[in-house]
Amino acid sequence: MRTLSLALLLLMSWLAVPVLAQTSQPSPDAVLLQAQQKEVQGKFPDAEKLYQQAIQQAGSSPLAAEAQLRLAAMYMRKMDRFDDALKIYEGLIKQYRTGEIAAEATLRIGELYELRMQKTTDEKERNNLEQKALEAYRRVENEFRGTAVAKGEGKQRLDAILRRIDERNRNHPAYRFWDILVALTGRQPWLSYWVAIVLFTLIVMALLTPLRLAWFRSFREMKKLEPEVRRLRERYKGQELNEKIMELYKQHKVNPAAGCLPMLIQMPILIYLYYTIRMYEYQFSKGFFLWINPYLAERFPGIVGANLGQHDLPLLLLYAISLYITQRLTPVSDPAQAEQMKMMSLFMTVFMLYMMYTWHFPSAFVLYWLLSNILMTVQQLHYMKPEPEAAAPADAVATPPEPAPAAASSNPGKNHHTRKPRRRK
Repeated sequence: MRTLSLALLLLMSWLAVPVLAQTSQPSPDAVLLQAQQKEVQGKFPDAEKLYQQAIQQAGSSPLAAEAQLRLAAMYMRKMDRFDDALKIYEGLIKQYRTGEIAAEATLRIGELYELRMQKTTDEKERNNLEQKALEAYRRVENEFRGTAVAKGEGKQRLDAILRRIDERNRNHPAYRFWDILVALTGRQPWLSYWVAIVLFTLIVMALLTPLRLAWFRSFREMKKLEPEVRRLRERYKGQELNEKIMELYKQHKVNPAAGCLPMLIQMPILIYLYYTIRMYEYQFSKGFFLWINPYLAERFPGIVGANLGQHDLPLLLLYAISLYITQRLTPVSDPAQAEQMKMMSLFMTVFMLYMMYTWHFPSAFVLYWLLSNILMTVQQLHYMKPEPEAAAPADAVATPPEPAPAAASSNPGKNHHTRKPRRRK
């Protein structure tokens, strides 16, 4: 009996060891609380160890994500270990992709770049870091629009950095130009900003119209020379054919490259326009256009933009349709290239749609391009009408032949159809 009691005592002691060990180890919540206390006390190495311990104990739970966010914030704000903090934030974004944790990590990346910007005196580096911070805040707005982070601190930080950039750009000539266009209609949110874009589009089209008209005239002349070009294709091949065609164009004063000049001139205008709209973005965020307004943006988050400074999917789809129509209506001088141009138009439309959707182009820029496509299409339909055929001159009109006179008899004196009158005696 004594032996049995001793055995039971040993068994109970053996079973109690894991329980005692488990109760002696603090929970992840308690470790996280201790880490925060050490951080407040300024004992950052001790706080770092406790944060890492809490992360290991919490595993893949949201508590581990909270510990990682706090550790990265300590690295960033109190220890100037920006690279370590950035690595943690990027890992959280990759792990969670969507939701509050990913939005928080993205927001803190923007804050990290702003803190780094404050610690450098190089103007070029400061501008680069400011742009990276702005991109992070825009990403919070575009990709995590429905989260509390985006609606709260994310919106505040984005407005603050845009306001700071806006104040710095007020003396720029491009900023002043846009400001004059907006002021023409009294800076009304529902009117002035999209009207300014329309006015700018009309100005650009007026500047490009002479070049486009020159191309239309050149294309018409090339259409007239198509029969001669076909005859040259039948007689010559290779380089000799190209030389003969160029001689023909030169003889008739036709420039086959006339259509490239408006496109080459328009590309720098588009790049500069995008740059100036980004410069004026804080002001464009005060303007609305038809369905682009805060009311519909709340009901269709991620689809409808709240203002002209934000991305808008319906406007982008309208732009893609207008681009395809404009490309398809562009005349082709060589019929053999018609099928190739058809595929090129489709590829160009899909490529531009993907690029502008991925980069979240502001609605103000997309609206300009949509209006530009519409005006170019109207120009093409007007100037590329077939020329009416010249009316034939009056004296060239065929007159019906007059009836031929009856053939006279070979012996008119003996015409049996006519009788001479008899004389009376």
